[in-house]
Amino acid sequence: MRVVTYNISGGLDPAAAGSVLAGLEPQVVCLLEVPGSGRLRSIARRAGLEVVERAGKKGSGAAVLVHPDVRVRASSRVPLSTPKDLPTREAAHAIVSADGLGLSITAVQLGLRPDVRRTNLDELVAFLRSIDLPSVLGCDLNESVRSPVASALASMYQDAHAVVGVGSGATYPTSDPSSRQDFVFVDPDLRVTASFAASQGAVDVASHHRPVVADIEATDAAGAEGDRSSPEGDASADSSRRDRA
Repeated sequence: MRVVTYNISGGLDPAAAGSVLAGLEPQVVCLLEVPGSGRLRSIARRAGLEVVERAGKKGSGAAVLVHPDVRVRASSRVPLSTPKDLPTREAAHAIVSADGLGLSITAVQLGLRPDVRRTNLDELVAFLRSIDLPSVLGCDLNESVRSPVASALASMYQDAHAVVGVGSGATYPTSDPSSRQDFVFVDPDLRVTASFAASQGAVDVASHHRPVVADIEATDAAGAEGDRSSPEGDASADSSRRDRA
């Protein structure tokens, strides 16, 4: 399964962003700093993807997109605590199945204050631990790889680029990337077979960030689809998908 994390800078150039995603041929996308509904649907359509969950506000929210061949079993929004003087944030979450593998997918961008990021990380981890499926997180952490939240996540999950990444993995700013602040974190029970920060096609004009690509496959520890249960029923998930897409 190919997973892409992509901060699209509020839909800076929807046509270019859609083109970039189409060229990467992902099965699942964690999209960050998503634009309004119209532009988001345009990006998804150009990329041949479907929007299954969107969370947060225009320009600062997150969304999970999937290829039509991916089955969505459930989707939800995960509220994150924020002080009154800061914009509210939410994570977008979906439970998906493809190629016999069931996964918990989370798209999230954390805020600019370190103390709030740490609080939100604790909330996010508590939510993910309530789901009995391997987790994959697509994140813009607004901090570099050696910072506290990135280090904490890397102690619980595999940082895809750190495991098998090619090149520096720097994602920001696009024109001359010097910081790796966009990540794909992968459950230890999964295998990461490839990872890179994409630079081809219209990447330079599509966003202020470069997308992160991770190829993931099952291991014996992860088990096949259906071996581990989810907290939500499939019937409600299918209905949720129709309502949100």
